[in-house]
Amino acid sequence: MNALRPMFLSAAAFAIANAQAPVQGPDGGTGPFLPNIVVTGSVQFAAPVEGAPLPSDLRILVDCHGNFTDGGVVSQGGRFRFVLTPGALAIQAASICSVEAKAFGYESTIGHIPVQSSSGLFTLDPLTIQRSDRGAVPKERTAKTVSATSLKAPPDAVKLLERGVQSLQKQKFAVAAKAFESAIKIYPDYAEAWLNLGRARVSLGSMGPGRDAFIRAAELDPQMAEPPAELGLLAARQGDVASAARYLDESLRLDPAGTFQTCYSDALVNFVLRRYDVAERSARAALRFGETPAQARADYVLGMALLALGSNGEARQRLVRYLELAPKAPERDQVMKELSRLDQIAAGNH
Repeated sequence: MNALRPMFLSAAAFAIANAQAPVQGPDGGTGPFLPNIVVTGSVQFAAPVEGAPLPSDLRILVDCHGNFTDGGVVSQGGRFRFVLTPGALAIQAASICSVEAKAFGYESTIGHIPVQSSSGLFTLDPLTIQRSDRGAVPKERTAKTVSATSLKAPPDAVKLLERGVQSLQKQKFAVAAKAFESAIKIYPDYAEAWLNLGRARVSLGSMGPGRDAFIRAAELDPQMAEPPAELGLLAARQGDVASAARYLDESLRLDPAGTFQTCYSDALVNFVLRRYDVAERSARAALRFGETPAQARADYVLGMALLALGSNGEARQRLVRYLELAPKAPERDQVMKELSRLDQIAAGNH
């Protein structure tokens, strides 16, 4: 096992590696082929009350393989429309993006978009909403919940946020940053605008200003899981595994379900720090998102954590599964040596 540990140490920036994986285009090659999907749909009450209007703060939230985006506001008539550009990881993993309506004090059904089989125009089945706990304010906010600060955002700031999110999805990072900055000038306490400004800045290579924006978002809404997740991923990218673990642990405390990238990254940095029990827990959480070649390293990290904890039997199963999912893995030879060692130990115990 000690021979494998340097691979983790030399890969402290691994957290963003999957998101940068090439996407296979329609010609069989690889490149930035990211299809746009125009999504339309409607929202209605689960138990309609004649004359009752939909909540004024009703918005659409989209989750594509752990990548959350704002789908914009819902019209007074209950209609919505947004352009979805699935990320590389979502396409490679054949993800099904989920769509739900968000309003303070309400719960929504969830719609699904299969990103690989959808193109052009996609119409969702109607979403329905109903009051949460008879209209009570939810006790906890998670990464899938719109920030409480957004409910107070002026319309002009909301429009700028939506414009920035659309530019961010189109990878027009400088344009997106300006839109978010303008939204913040109108409404300085706009946590979602600060969060997305950080993402735009990091994408432009401005790591320090990006980190500052994430910290400001966390200060404005301590219940949002995304800011500490972004801070953790940024710290991992810069090789600061201790800070990465601290931020990612906090994000998963706020939202235990997390995202694949958050769970997977938390597992790795905690393994590097020899917090094997935490690494095991987070790796198992990552596996709940499925097992595909794009997600194979979750099996790898879990296998190594189990090995460190002395659970040789399941560790072997996970490492074998890793090689099944990623037969050309760069660590293949070293993993094969570890599996051979485990087989020898098992044979010696019989």
